[in-house]
Amino acid sequence: MAEKQYRKNKEILRLSNEESNRFTKECIETALLELMNEKEFKEISITDIVTRAGVSRSAYYRNYSSKKDILNKYLNTIVETITDSLESHRNDDNDFNFWLSLFTRARTYADKFLILLKAGFDGIILSSANETVLDRIPKENDLASEKYEIYFWIGAFYNLLREWVLSGMKESDEEMAAIGQRMSANFSLQAHYHLNLDDSR
Repeated sequence: MAEKQYRKNKEILRLSNEESNRFTKECIETALLELMNEKEFKEISITDIVTRAGVSRSAYYRNYSSKKDILNKYLNTIVETITDSLESHRNDDNDFNFWLSLFTRARTYADKFLILLKAGFDGIILSSANETVLDRIPKENDLASEKYEIYFWIGAFYNLLREWVLSGMKESDEEMAAIGQRMSANFSLQAHYHLNLDDSR
């Protein structure tokens, strides 16, 4: 164990400061998630985290102010990664690729997502998604109607992913993409119907 820790610390020193700090944060995030899989969140101490991560307390406090701060920053990174992936398909003629990208990328985080869900952090996950996506909206486009539409779709994405993960992801990424595609198509048809209905009055 001591030899393994020595090699780990030596590797950290070899890396650049930026890479070293990124590696430290990854170790802390992974340590917290592993511990959450073993005990309740409230029972996890800072000592537990730094010991599992193999980092100093000063390294911990240099990056995070609390256990919840770790989760918030970790979730923001995940949401940004998934959002970046979706952005590349936003203008596709066929939105199947958009949905497929969502589920394919989400699958890579499914085990950690499940830990957070079982620990009762639904609210934190959804809040992180809301904040991260809304931060990308240009201030000049900060319209109430647009915000509500974004909240609607974030909630739809989140609940679809949540139920998929909690049910063991029995459906393939492609099957879930087809479900998402049908869902968005049905919503578009309903919106078109109500728009025409309003115009006829």
